[in-house]
This record gives sequence, structure tokens and C-alpha cells, in this order.
Amino acid sequence: MEVIDKAKFGRFHYTLLAILGTVWAFIAINTLSVSFVIPLLSKEPAFQGSLSKLGAMGSAALWGMLFGAWFFGAVADYIGRKNALTLTVSLFGLGSIASSFANSLNQLIALRFIVGLGLGGSLPVASSYFAEFMPAKIRGAMISILESFWAIGTIIIGIVALLLKASWRSILLFGGSVLLLLPIILWLPESPRFLALKGKTKEAERVIERILGKKAEIKVQEGKQAKITIVELWKKYGRITLMLSIAWFSIAFAYYGFFIWLPRFLAATLKITVFKSFQYFIITAVAQLPGYWSAAYLLERVGRKKTLSTYLLLSGLAGVMFYHYASSGDVYMILTSAILFSFFNLGAWGAIYAYTPELYPTEVRGTGTGWAGAMARIGGGLAPILAGRIMETSTVGVAVLVIAVISIIGALDILVLGKETKGRELV
Repeated sequence: MEVIDKAKFGRFHYTLLAILGTVWAFIAINTLSVSFVIPLLSKEPAFQGSLSKLGAMGSAALWGMLFGAWFFGAVADYIGRKNALTLTVSLFGLGSIASSFANSLNQLIALRFIVGLGLGGSLPVASSYFAEFMPAKIRGAMISILESFWAIGTIIIGIVALLLKASWRSILLFGGSVLLLLPIILWLPESPRFLALKGKTKEAERVIERILGKKAEIKVQEGKQAKITIVELWKKYGRITLMLSIAWFSIAFAYYGFFIWLPRFLAATLKITVFKSFQYFIITAVAQLPGYWSAAYLLERVGRKKTLSTYLLLSGLAGVMFYHYASSGDVYMILTSAILFSFFNLGAWGAIYAYTPELYPTEVRGTGTGWAGAMARIGGGLAPILAGRIMETSTVGVAVLVIAVISIIGALDILVLGKETKGRELV
């Protein structure tokens, strides 16, 4: 849609970034709250379990995200981006509040799965929604900046965990405050691209006039509506979907395997208390912001493919570095490797969220990004369980090494199968 692709970045775009950025921060808060809950659960007899079962609790939301990403990504192609986002935010907000009242580990696992359904749906829906309003020249950078709100959410939940200390229920309850955003989300307009695709051209024109202050005449594009099924996705966009499946699996496996267990990784390798590890966690989270911003800068200069593959490779090498120093007790080198992993892995997240929506046309964008998000949840769901199991039978260093290798595989996948989309207009 040329009028949007060539528009100047204005007041509406800033407002949309602020609203969706806050949603994004709460997605991070609700996803990573489990990193702080796991160490605190060991103090309560009703919630004690093996590292594998605690890893399963850490993965529960991620498995929910698997189904939520696929289901709500497809739903967004039918009922609209804004309506789907309203549903997903409501689901994970209410689920987080309910989780804070769990009375056993099994109840907590079940409720975290429900939270994950909403979280998994919010990510692809919000990124597709945001991308469809962005001018073409800065779309990649702006999506990366949107993704940087994840780091803000990570820092916030780390600070909240330190302030609340032993109250894991209050940590989960805090995540439910995202429900306060619902009236603001309902105020937002629907995506003009989606409206035009559904033949609602007059409504799309009114939205454009509202957000850009100019009138535009939109014509219905015949023959653009495609079957929105996974079979059609693989049939028409097989190479793209394969590349993204491996890439999203790898980046999520690396991220969730590392960060769900990071307080324990740091406590074990540095011989420090759980609460001291929370402080170090916040330090590594701060490194995520320049990671995002540097990736946002490079996306519009060297391109999506090179930026994403390079950052994913370097995060893997940082994991190898952590493995090398894990048994040394060297605080400086262990923290440095964790900070580098955080910097490059989260920069890669900013890049992949910018890259993915540009690889699919509007009629299958929700389904395509939803499928990619589902692959991420498989990787993210397996990683905490596998890392917990490895720590039971081996060492923290070996667990991080496995995470690093998967990250490197993802980088090679993008280099071989990926294609550049810098400057391309959305179709």
C-alpha cells in the first residue's frame, strides 16, 4: 500500500510504538517471570520437584506459546490484527493473575500453559500489525526498536523480583497488570492493509485519513485472497518457511534455554546466592538494549540476512565462551560471556522480527509469522527441559554449550537459505 510505505514517520507511529511496545514489555515480563519463580519455589514443599520438572514448569508457557502462535496468527488473518491482539492480551493477563493463586506445581504448570497461549498469539499478531503501518524505508529498524521493549520488560521484571524478593505469587500477579492496556488497544484502528484485503476499502481509507491526515483512494486487488492454511504456506513458500522454521527454533532454543536458567547458571558458576544472581541477571538484561539498537541500525544498512545471521553466530560463540570459563570461577569472564550472549541474541531477535513479516504477502502474513512463532515455541519449550536434564547428569557448562551449538546452526541456516528483503515494499 503505497500511501503507507511512503508516509513520513509521525505522531500516530510514535503512539503505536508506545502502545505495542508496552504490550511487548509485558510479554517479556510474563515470559521471564518464571526465571525468578523457579528458585523461589524450592522454598515451598508443595512446589518442590526435580530440575527436569522445574524445567517443565519453565517450558509450560512456551508450549502454550506454540499453539497460541499458530492459532492466533491464523485468527488474525480472519478477524483482524486488532481484534486478535485484544483476545491474546486478555488471555495472558487473566492467566497470569490466575497463576498467582496456584496451590501445587502441577496447577502452576497448567496455568502457565494457558498464559503461554496468549503470549504466543500476541507476538506474531503484534509484529504483523505494527509492520503493516510502518513506512518501507524504516520498517526494519522500527520493528527492531519495537522488539527492544522486550529488554525493557526483562529489566522491569528483574527489578520487581528483587523488590518483592520471596513473593513469587506477587511476581506473577504483577504480570496481570497488562489488562490495564485493553481500553487503549481497543482505541487503535484496524490495519488498512487487512481491511483492503477483506474488501472494506472505505473503512481502510478512513483509517488512513485518521492516522496520516490525508485522503487516499484504495482499490480492491482481485485475486489476492489466498487459502490461509499451513499446507498452502508450505506449498507456495516452502523454502522461506523451512528457513524461518529452523531460524526461529534455533534463536528461541538458545534464548529460553539460557535465560530461563540464567539465575541458576550464575549462582552455580559464580558460587553466589539466588538474590545476588538476580542482580547479575539485570546487568545482562541491560546489555540487550544496545544489542537491539545496534541491530536496528545495521538492518537498514547491511541488510536483514547479514545482520541476523551474524548476530546469531556471535551469540553462539559467546555461549562457547561461557562454557569455556564456566568451571573457572572467573567472575569477569563468565559475566562478560553472559553479557555478550545477551547482546547478540537479543539483537538477533530484533532482526528476525523485522525480517519475517517481509517474507510473506499480506494475505498469509499472519499465518506465516504464526507458524514461525510456533517453531520458536517448540525450540523454547524443549530448551529449559533439556538444559535441566543436562545439569542433572553433567554440568552447567555443557548445558550452555548445547545451547551455543544450536544458535550457530541457526546462523548457518539463514546464510544458506535466506534472502534479502531490505527496502522491499510489503505486498
